[in-house]
Amino acid sequence: MTQCNVVAIFQPKPEFAEALRDLLAEVAVEVRKENGCVFYDLFKETDGHLWFIEAWETRDLWQIHNGAETVARINAFVEGKLEIPVSVHEMYSAN
Repeated sequence: MTQCNVVAIFQPKPEFAEALRDLLAEVAVEVRKENGCVFYDLFKETDGHLWFIEAWETRDLWQIHNGAETVARINAFVEGKLEIPVSVHEMYSAN
């Protein structure tokens, strides 16, 4: 099976940036324990955007993650707190 790599970009409204970072960092600890998670790391861009860079053993396991409580927590929290919707990019090795 091919590893599924994902980047999810969050552009929080300035007044919610710190609270969103805190929540995402907290959730990341839980996600790392999910079946198939290779890594799930949070980064802060210099402009304040937050990036999850993640990898899953398979696409099917990533899809299961998308239905997990951790993702539901994130989705509920970001309601009304982002400049634009979360941008999710699913990728696979090209070589």
